[in-house]
Amino acid sequence: MRRVVSLTVTLLRDWIRNREAVFFALMFPILLLVIFSFVFAGGPTEFEVGIQNNDVTASGESTELSGELVSAIEETSALDAEQIDSQQNLSDVDNVEEATGYKRVLVIPDGFDQRVRNESVRVRTAVIQDTINRVEGNVSPDQQQQIDVALSRLNDNGTNGSSPDPVQIGLLTVPDDEGAGAVESIVHSIVAQFNDQSIGIEEPTVSVAAQESGGAGLGAADYFLPAFIVAMILINAVMTVPSAVAQFKRDGTLKRLAASPLRKHEWILANVIQQSILAVVITVVMIGVAWVFFGVSATPGVLAFSLIVLGAIAFTALGMVVGGFIEDPGSAISLGGAIALPLMFISGIFWELDLMPTTLQTVAEFSPVTHFHRSLRQLLIVDSTSGVAPTFGVLAGLAVVFLLGAVVTTDWQEFD
Repeated sequence: MRRVVSLTVTLLRDWIRNREAVFFALMFPILLLVIFSFVFAGGPTEFEVGIQNNDVTASGESTELSGELVSAIEETSALDAEQIDSQQNLSDVDNVEEATGYKRVLVIPDGFDQRVRNESVRVRTAVIQDTINRVEGNVSPDQQQQIDVALSRLNDNGTNGSSPDPVQIGLLTVPDDEGAGAVESIVHSIVAQFNDQSIGIEEPTVSVAAQESGGAGLGAADYFLPAFIVAMILINAVMTVPSAVAQFKRDGTLKRLAASPLRKHEWILANVIQQSILAVVITVVMIGVAWVFFGVSATPGVLAFSLIVLGAIAFTALGMVVGGFIEDPGSAISLGGAIALPLMFISGIFWELDLMPTTLQTVAEFSPVTHFHRSLRQLLIVDSTSGVAPTFGVLAGLAVVFLLGAVVTTDWQEFD
């Protein structure tokens, strides 16, 4: 055991002297955590929208109903709306953003006010007609005659000068605008409420009552903290370890160690312990950074650190397997990267799995990295053990398999 401790200390000293290794193992994950947490911090989202109101009076003022629609749009918190020059003709422009400075422009047509009034009369008449049809047979002939006369007058007033089609406002967007769909949905909601009010519906038949239930959702830093801890464990174990082993082979260090009383299993164990210590150190540092900069209240209990150490053991053993049959350090890093990077990208390290195609979500469920950072999030952030036990089992199984593989692939001539 003394030889294992001595070799572990030597490996740690060698790692500390390697500035590049220290940067990528310690500073790089901190930079990623800070950048991603700020970029994806969320908060209220506002979409910029230009409004061109062409329905104005002779003095240039908005008509009553067009002004009400513009006010409703401007008061919507999800939209950052500004009115633009109504004298500019947008019907023939090739690029609305170049012409107005906005990726999205709502165009209210001339005559909007009068056409809305005419349409509202037509709709109200249709509602009244439908109501009368439903009670037909329950009124006297005289009452029916009076109703028919009133309907005739309503129809005359409602059809003169009115459009048979709904009044349309235009939404101009550019082809590459990813927010166009969201803006269109918001505008549809505003117009639907405006339509109800235009025909006298103050209280809709169906409404939505929003109510919060359960705990608060995870913030960006809450999500990325455990994800990047797992990412750095994976990178150090599967990319750095094989490169170091290959370098020891190239410069003859491994051969000299094999000629010493050191045993093969002690060499493997020392590397595993070194990476486990680094994993714990990286975790503590990143938790501190997340707490200072983003107020993340992580709970690094015994189970969380046990999972981190178990993950470090499993993936370090995988790194030892990779380094066992590769001589060139550069090739070892490349092969390690070919293993680690796809695992990170399909396992929800950099984005939530819900944002991925269904096929990739299915594939991700078979990745141990997915369950590793998901369970670490449960232990560190949510402070729950739900769904954690299977992850311990998977990582323990992988650790056994990869450790056996490391013993087989490590070229070591022992001397008694």
